[in-house]
Amino acid sequence: MKRRTFLLAALFLLISSATWSQQLGKRMTDKDVIDMVGLGLSDDVIIAKIRAAAAGGTLQFDTGVDSLKELKAAKVSDDVIKVMISPTPPAAPVVVAATPISNDPSLPPPEVGVYWKNVNAFVLIEGQAISQAKVGGKAGSMFTYGLRNEHWDAYLNGPQSKNIINDRQPVFYFYVPDGASASDFALIILEKKGDRREFQIGSFGGITGGKSGVKRDKEIAFTAEHAGIRTYKVKLDAAMKPGEYAFFMGTGQQATMAGGSSGGARSGGAAAGRVYDFRIPD
Repeated sequence: MKRRTFLLAALFLLISSATWSQQLGKRMTDKDVIDMVGLGLSDDVIIAKIRAAAAGGTLQFDTGVDSLKELKAAKVSDDVIKVMISPTPPAAPVVVAATPISNDPSLPPPEVGVYWKNVNAFVLIEGQAISQAKVGGKAGSMFTYGLRNEHWDAYLNGPQSKNIINDRQPVFYFYVPDGASASDFALIILEKKGDRREFQIGSFGGITGGKSGVKRDKEIAFTAEHAGIRTYKVKLDAAMKPGEYAFFMGTGQQATMAGGSSGGARSGGAAAGRVYDFRIPD
């Protein structure tokens, strides 16, 4: 019995010793790093190998001054030596937004834009900056000897919007730029003229002078309630008829435009901004 116990203890010590020796043999040392540099491996590969060994607790580096001299003599880079000294990867940087964002799944994604709530999905209405405009009402101004205003019309190419909304009284959401609000938007009716759609963004000349902004009789009323960070829920006061529409977010910038029969420059309002157009089909 005693002999069997002795044999089992001896076997256990033998196995433990072999395992310990095997583990020591797998430890990564300064020589291993120098050998990898000699093989021409890149710093990224060597660093990945060091960090993998660190995860398994099998590093045995000597980073004393004398060892550092040997590492530099063997052309081990500073980046690799830094990882040998501190193999733990640096923590990922924490990016803090200038304004907090909302990740509520019941709200649209935190990206600036106009969204249509189609059942449970948020459909992005693609927008575009106003880049094309023309002067209208020249004939009226000429026949009234400049008493009648001329107007500044923005236009969108194409007779129809590619953004289709199959709802006569849709619900929209705005995710607005920092510092903006729902009051910066106007919902307007677009006039179809040939192969494009137009809306007035300002007027100039005449008795009343110039002003910027869309025509009131082309606006559609809506109510907006604050639904989240930089997010507004928009409801229409009445059902919409089939046609071409757009949300216009103007900047209210003024411009000087030529007009009138005299050919002189008159100060008027031409609002720059962004348009989010859509179509309600028949």
